[in-house]
Amino acid sequence: TVVIMVAFPVPVMIDPVLGSRVHLIRWCEWTPLAGFMTLMTECIDAPIYNGSRLTHDWKAKFFLAANESLSTLCGLFFPFCPNAFTWYVVMIISCVTYTVILFRYYQKKKAFEKLSRGSSVDEIELYDRSRMSLALHGMCCFIWTGITIMYFVSNAGHLVVPKSWSLFHDPAATMLEECFMDLVAKILYMALIIEAHYAAFDEAKRANRRLAELKNTMSVVWESSSDTIAISVRKISGSVTSMVSPSFFRPALVSTINRTAVDQISAIVLELQHSEVQKKRGSLTSSTRIMPQNLPHVALRIIEKADFAGVDLHNSSDIETFDGIVRNGDKLDPMGLRVLAFTDMLSRAWQSNCDELVFEHDAVLHEDGLPTKFEVKVTRLEENAVVVVVRDVSERYRRFEAEKRFVFETTARQKDAEANRFTRHEVKNGLLAAIEICGNIREQFSEDFNSLQKDDKLPTITEQSLSTRIEHVSELDRTLHEVLDIVLAETMARDVIHEMYVPRMQRVDVNYILSHMRGFKASSKQFSLKCSPSPMPILLTDQGLFKCIHGNAIRNAIKYGEKGGPIRTEATYNAETGWFEMHIINLPGPGHAQLVAMGDRASELVFSHSTRLHKDVDLGQNSHSAGDGAWIMHKCATILGGSVQINFEDDRTVFVFRAPCKVYDAATKESNHFHLPPGVWGIAIDDSKIQRKLLRRFFIHAGIQEHHQIILGQNSDEISTFVEFVVDFVQRHPNDLFFIIADENLELSDDMASHGTIFGSECIKRIRNTLQPDQEKRMLALVRSANDSQQDLEIYNTRAHGYMPKVPLQVMSVREMVAPLWTKRFPLVKADVEPNKGSDSEDDDITRIPSIENLRDLTLISPAELLSELEQIDSFCINSSERFDERWPA
Repeated sequence: TVVIMVAFPVPVMIDPVLGSRVHLIRWCEWTPLAGFMTLMTECIDAPIYNGSRLTHDWKAKFFLAANESLSTLCGLFFPFCPNAFTWYVVMIISCVTYTVILFRYYQKKKAFEKLSRGSSVDEIELYDRSRMSLALHGMCCFIWTGITIMYFVSNAGHLVVPKSWSLFHDPAATMLEECFMDLVAKILYMALIIEAHYAAFDEAKRANRRLAELKNTMSVVWESSSDTIAISVRKISGSVTSMVSPSFFRPALVSTINRTAVDQISAIVLELQHSEVQKKRGSLTSSTRIMPQNLPHVALRIIEKADFAGVDLHNSSDIETFDGIVRNGDKLDPMGLRVLAFTDMLSRAWQSNCDELVFEHDAVLHEDGLPTKFEVKVTRLEENAVVVVVRDVSERYRRFEAEKRFVFETTARQKDAEANRFTRHEVKNGLLAAIEICGNIREQFSEDFNSLQKDDKLPTITEQSLSTRIEHVSELDRTLHEVLDIVLAETMARDVIHEMYVPRMQRVDVNYILSHMRGFKASSKQFSLKCSPSPMPILLTDQGLFKCIHGNAIRNAIKYGEKGGPIRTEATYNAETGWFEMHIINLPGPGHAQLVAMGDRASELVFSHSTRLHKDVDLGQNSHSAGDGAWIMHKCATILGGSVQINFEDDRTVFVFRAPCKVYDAATKESNHFHLPPGVWGIAIDDSKIQRKLLRRFFIHAGIQEHHQIILGQNSDEISTFVEFVVDFVQRHPNDLFFIIADENLELSDDMASHGTIFGSECIKRIRNTLQPDQEKRMLALVRSANDSQQDLEIYNTRAHGYMPKVPLQVMSVREMVAPLWTKRFPLVKADVEPNKGSDSEDDDITRIPSIENLRDLTLISPAELLSELEQIDSFCINSSERFDERWPA
């Protein structure tokens, strides 16, 4: 427009009201310029976040720009107005549309006052854009207000000033005013636009700001990261200079200087000669593996934070030779160890030509001699520059090893649980069946012996041969009981090792356990027992744990004590404190002097896992012990709430076991005479013929007459229809009580096609759910199983009223087992009590049968054996050469 107005003729009109010149080309220039400048000012402003993305309020921006263009366009319309009225209307429209920019400036100023500058590059950039937009907007308001004022001065001034003011009466006054204001506006606009460009839109400035922020961020990472960052460059001479973040050397620096000074350290600079870099390095750094003459020569400089910005890795004038890698006897100082380790890692990093490389390096940095594992990642920036990141991954490896051990132990635990389940179900069932068969044979032999004593009607059988047979069967019975104890101890030990065992408190005859040999490989003359009080009361504790502790202690005394030497057991129970204490004393064996010299440490090691202190001792026999016996004893004692210890004295070894115990409740003596009420029905199911016979005897001991017993399980039909049979039977006897026993694992094995297993606990659950509540209340249903893990017991107790273990049959144990379960289930039903001697009860025959069997079960010997033992006692008493105090010390 300037070129047009200078070089070409342009139209000029006269304002009909003011009488001044109107240069149309100038107004054609200002009309779009006003809208564009307003829109640009608005667009510089920071975007607004609408909840999903940053955006601009384009409608408001275009509305404001359109108003400013319309206001300026009115100046072009003034000379075309036909009369004064039209001119005034156009002037009012121009002024009104112009004032919109003033109102908009007020809004933006209020919004800007609420903004904060922030700290990040993005926040600062948005703040600067808002500031520049507000400044440009203010400049627009100022310039255009000035142009408006000057418009009235230059165009209407000649109407109010005298002729002497020639400038106002000059026809060129409007051109001079317009050119002046146009020049001022452009100068001021340009200054602000350039500033806005540099502040918000210049790419170089924005990059510098972001680099500054990145520098600050990397400074924090460099100084605070647990990973060690090293920038390593190779010079023309081949030497390597590396700037290392202080995290790797911080533990050594803290031990040599105070922590405040360490916090001021920003980097460690190491310089290696070319020959040191080329040396082959192993994957383990250890001062004990390096000869003094082979220690590397390293130059070192510590950089403080104040000097960090001016570090030049190519200038080594300030780097001094590090003399810290010197031996102090056989050890390196902490800083020397770490410099040596990092030197090895840098050498390995430079010896590779790969762009990226990851390797592991071990370094012995502590006095315990355990290596610290590092993961080293090398990134090559260029041919002579690499970045090395070193991370301590020792914790990761330890966690990985712990996870491996956890998986291994979990797998072993699962396998042991499966083995325990098989052992409890198959092996235990087989042994129990064999024990029952053995008892039946012995009972038959005892009847034959009684018949032989009454009359001589068995000419083919002599008393001696019959007595020998009974003796052999009794020996077999004792052996089977010992094998059963071993099997139960083995399964219990697995649960104890995996900390899955829950103690089962029961009646325990301590005198019997402490005096019983239980297969110990030693002469009976070696053992002696002293109890206080004597006899020891019946205690309430876990029999399996007690046997395990006593058995392992006796076996250790036999194996590691004096060969053939005496082993003395002293048991004490304090009724006031409720604590049981057992001492097992044996004479010293091989290697005892070394154990005494170790002191308390030997006692600690004995109860450690997989530790055998006698491994270097010649025991005179092949020992396959894993050293876990004492460790298992310690676990057993812990489960009982007690403790174990061993004392190696000069002339003996003393094993001590202490645990809290309660005396077996005397009130339960009534269970010895307990009988179920008359009329109770006994219903049982088992797939084993021997177990069915055993259940029949069980019901007799409990007081259920034979004509009220129903024993099922002979074939698959009886097993598969058991639930329906019991439900129907209970419904047909509405006034009777029922005692139901179901074996847990019922095998359907009539043919291979229909082979399967029905769970007795599930059958009881179905029975209880099928019967009406008043019918179910008349029933006591128990699950009988050899599997007695805690998980199994929880299942049994959920489905049935209780659980009954598979154990060798004894009258006392039957009544002690049934009495509390029956009383709990039927507290209002009075149980029958065995009549006293001389009673005329009509059930006298039934009560005598359990009494006879009780005697046989408790003694486990036949009348012939009893007679033989009495003869030996008689012979011993007559022989005065024997000394009672030696054989049976008081």
